[in-house]
Amino acid sequence: MVNKETRTCNQTRNIRSEIIVNRHLNDKDTYYGGDIMAHFDSAGGGAIFNFIKKASFTATVDEMTFVSPVYKSEQIYVEAFVSGAGTSSVEVFTKLIATNLKTFEKRLAAYAFLTYVVQDRNNPEFTMPTLVPESEEEITICEGYAKRREMNLEKRKQGKKIKDVIQLTPIWEQR
Repeated sequence: MVNKETRTCNQTRNIRSEIIVNRHLNDKDTYYGGDIMAHFDSAGGGAIFNFIKKASFTATVDEMTFVSPVYKSEQIYVEAFVSGAGTSSVEVFTKLIATNLKTFEKRLAAYAFLTYVVQDRNNPEFTMPTLVPESEEEITICEGYAKRREMNLEKRKQGKKIKDVIQLTPIWEQR
């Protein structure tokens, strides 16, 4: 029998930070949501690498919730950790904490769940490590993995139906 490796959520953790400046702002003078998504994807990719030590790719953004806007001159702290794993896919939880640099008040600005797929998932020698949550936050988030995975598999079925009917020819070329 193969001795399965274990990793704690904390061992998978990946962190990014940045101070928001003019080039990050949208037309509402708040941090551009697309940049938040890019931070989440990058931090999530680092977390999955910390978990499996192998290449992976982003399969889906399963849930993305914007809680409060981020403003110029605030510092953002993006944190990601693995929150569940199947046999070839891994779910990562990400969060963005904004800090007002004048008052030092912190608040949750956004969070997301993303799914990544192991690049060489068909390698018979690959075994997904066992994930061990430790903190209250990790335990609570990881407890919801099975239900989120079930919902994602159902969304994937619906997505296949949509994908099968999407037109590849631009509307102006259709006659």
